[in-house]
Amino acid sequence: MEAKFEEIYGVKPVYRVKCPGRVNLIGEHIDYNGYGVLPMAIELGTELLVAPINESKIEMRNVEIEKYDPFTMSLPSTWSGASPPNWFDYVLCGWRGILDSIQQADQQKGMLILMKGTIPPSSGLSSSSSLVCAAALSTLAIHTGHGFTEKYTREWLADLCAKAEQMIGTCGGGMDQASEILSPKGAALRIDFNPLKSKPVHLPNDALFVVLHSGDTLNKAASSHYNERVIECRIAAQILGKHLNLPEWTNFRKLKEVQDKSGKDLAELLELVESVVPVNPTVDEVIALIGKENLDALLSDNTRHMKEFKAQARAWHCYGEAKRVADFEEACKNGDLIAMGKLMNQSHDSLKERYDCSSPGLDKLVNECRKAGVLGARLTGAGWGGCAVVLVDKKHPTDLSHLHVLFESSPCEGITLEKF
Repeated sequence: MEAKFEEIYGVKPVYRVKCPGRVNLIGEHIDYNGYGVLPMAIELGTELLVAPINESKIEMRNVEIEKYDPFTMSLPSTWSGASPPNWFDYVLCGWRGILDSIQQADQQKGMLILMKGTIPPSSGLSSSSSLVCAAALSTLAIHTGHGFTEKYTREWLADLCAKAEQMIGTCGGGMDQASEILSPKGAALRIDFNPLKSKPVHLPNDALFVVLHSGDTLNKAASSHYNERVIECRIAAQILGKHLNLPEWTNFRKLKEVQDKSGKDLAELLELVESVVPVNPTVDEVIALIGKENLDALLSDNTRHMKEFKAQARAWHCYGEAKRVADFEEACKNGDLIAMGKLMNQSHDSLKERYDCSSPGLDKLVNECRKAGVLGARLTGAGWGGCAVVLVDKKHPTDLSHLHVLFESSPCEGITLEKF
């Protein structure tokens, strides 16, 4: 790739940044609700070669030139977002996030960038966040001459990148960026939010995770499905907060805030969801419950078209999935592959039935994997297509050769910066 960079730009690259993708083992659609998740970094990822230049421009190329057009942007630039995004907009998310944070927006340095990505796009393995994070660390290095320091920590970068990605319209919760930046080599990662904390989770020696593609694809940033679920959860949080007469319920944006402020456990909250949150309320019914002003404040540009909200099912999934994450971590500690597999199966069934974020291809794939005898199978990532992650026992391998296996993976380390 260095030779390719030199061939294109006529200079040598100065930095190489590698950022993995991630596969979420369990804990889907709950990070933006404030609950912890359990992903691992994978061998597939994004690689950027970068060099500073004394010209007022950023020039970007993708090694897959036939698929991705080159892009040049003159500096200074006031770029602050794009929807739907092109490939280079993900790079600009990371670039803008860094410049705003280190307060150098008025000192934009010229950059040459060559990108190579090995994560299939729209697969649910976080190709977009991997590119945002890689671009952010590259920009930090070009503008400051260093990578991570006591001031600019991995946690700082993960938080910055989660916020920056919202510039292309995705209301994510921070799992992707945290797993891709904070992951230790050889372990999965339990990530909790507010404040961001992570700890390694060592997987049983006989656990092997296989990732397979469903054949269905969806670009979540180009679709409103993802943000619709975010809004439905926010509505459920405010309905519960008001019912429980919790202080500042009108500020609730996450279902975990209901638990934090009420002190109730997940089982109690599941009961409350069933008795208090309407199944499918219309706009008028939600307004009657929380008020027009509060609903307006919750909606995003690409969710204002919604006529009804499946608030009960979404909240039920969220609280149930939060419990499964805790149980899965415990099963890992105990080396209990059977329990891990059961929890993965329950997770998929909830995502399919209560969160409506599976797809025909995913459901077929998961069923075929289960028939083949895997211990557990579930969709991973936002859903509506993309990949399934499957748990098999290394001692008793399951034959999946008739299916579209992308890769088997052991946990990999997070983002790295290398100076040539």
